[in-house]
Amino acid sequence: MPEKAKNERLAKENKQLLEIMNQNLAISKYILAKQPDDRILNQITGALGVDAYILDSFGRLKAKNNGAAPITEALDYTSADLDLINLEEPRTLFGRYTIYPLKTTDKLTRRFVILDVVPVKNSAEDLLISNMINLLSLESLQVQINVSNERERKSEVFETLMTEPIAKESFAGVLKLNGLDIHDQYRAFAVDEANSQNTGNHQFVMHRVSDYIYWYFNKINAPIVLINWHFKIFGLVKENADLPQLLPDLEKFLLDHFPNERNLIGYTMYQKSIVNFQQLLDEADKALGTAKKRHLRAPHQYNPQQVTDVLRLIPKKEALIFIDAVLHPILESKSTDREQYLSLLVTFFSANESTAKAAEMLFIHRNTAFYRLQKIEKILGMDLGNADDNEKIHLAIQLYEIWY
Repeated sequence: MPEKAKNERLAKENKQLLEIMNQNLAISKYILAKQPDDRILNQITGALGVDAYILDSFGRLKAKNNGAAPITEALDYTSADLDLINLEEPRTLFGRYTIYPLKTTDKLTRRFVILDVVPVKNSAEDLLISNMINLLSLESLQVQINVSNERERKSEVFETLMTEPIAKESFAGVLKLNGLDIHDQYRAFAVDEANSQNTGNHQFVMHRVSDYIYWYFNKINAPIVLINWHFKIFGLVKENADLPQLLPDLEKFLLDHFPNERNLIGYTMYQKSIVNFQQLLDEADKALGTAKKRHLRAPHQYNPQQVTDVLRLIPKKEALIFIDAVLHPILESKSTDREQYLSLLVTFFSANESTAKAAEMLFIHRNTAFYRLQKIEKILGMDLGNADDNEKIHLAIQLYEIWY
């Protein structure tokens, strides 16, 4: 090749490299400045001249550049058919788009970029795209850190409350700061892995299981709070989640990804406000304990003592008549008092009639619980210390839990 032609080619390549460096620098400034994803994609589109899209690990669209064309066919494919969890290399879609997995430490929370282009290998365009993917990976890593921190913070809130009970009002404030409403109703389930329980690997395994449980519930758009307690996983889900339907699928999902492990599941169908989360965890833990003792492979539902099962056989009409006969003065109280009285009675009997334990479970002072029980006795005209009265109130409360 003549010297002049060679110099011209080198000058052209240097110019292209300089343009790539400048474009990468401009985009890196946007990323470091923590600009929104759509603005970052606008910069990428300006550099490449093609539409760009960001997806989450479920194949759902999270951001796109301004004026980007719809890619319904590609989104349907990524969300329903493409195994994004295990996608490690770029892939061409429909001969038109290229999807790139962004690098991260956790493939379950990583994100993906779709570009409306199929670049030629070893071209300047390919080099520019590779550099942009690396830059977006840095931003994606920060997103993952934020998600992980939010999950850990919620879990730590509940773990702290179990070791250091605080007042209900303070608890409500803490929950609100973490995006939770104290009045929302929840159910609970518990998961433990049988094979590595007596090994040092158990905690690591359960942390990985937690990641997959988060992924599973986010896939079906069901918000969940996971709590790591005594090396087990406890999940709180809102009452509209159909646990009998979801948990067998979750068990299969975990088995598919942990074929050498055996994850046992216990759950409760009783629903309570999140302030009573300890009762929910206790019920789920008891169900999990039964699953372990009986070596049950299917998720096991919490079943209270046989007397409660027998009570369910009482016709609703007769049950409501008895409930009204015993608890009518409380049921007619103003809503805040009624909630306090009924919640205390439910907790009092579930805590083996321990006022101190009931107070701890409800995040109220022991004296407050004692005073409210005295007031309940006065309102009902009964004495909890009297065997007959105690039996009537307990039976009415058990029926109330079944039918209300």
